[in-house]
Amino acid sequence: MSTERIGTIAILHLFGELDLATVDDVDQRITEAATDITALVVDLDGLSFLASTGLSLLARWSARAEEEGFGFRVVASRRQALRPLQITALDSLITIDATVDEALVALPRRAG
Repeated sequence: MSTERIGTIAILHLFGELDLATVDDVDQRITEAATDITALVVDLDGLSFLASTGLSLLARWSARAEEEGFGFRVVASRRQALRPLQITALDSLITIDATVDEALVALPRRAG
């Protein structure tokens, strides 16, 4: 897992598995990254597995972003991450982009 910041946009790149064994660590890293931001981008393309606990985490952060007024986008172009989002219909609640660059371009100008 790695984190980067572009202005007030936090970008988290996840690798490996997002499951019961890793979800608390990922949540903690997102919490740390989500300080004084206008947008959060979570890049799932490095994942080899996305479990239901990871899906729940994304849904919670999407709701938090809406409540607190910051942008939230997920990057998922690989089947390992995209398919679980589609099967659970989370792709209808969370904005999914194919690349980090697409997510950044789609964010409101104030977020950069």
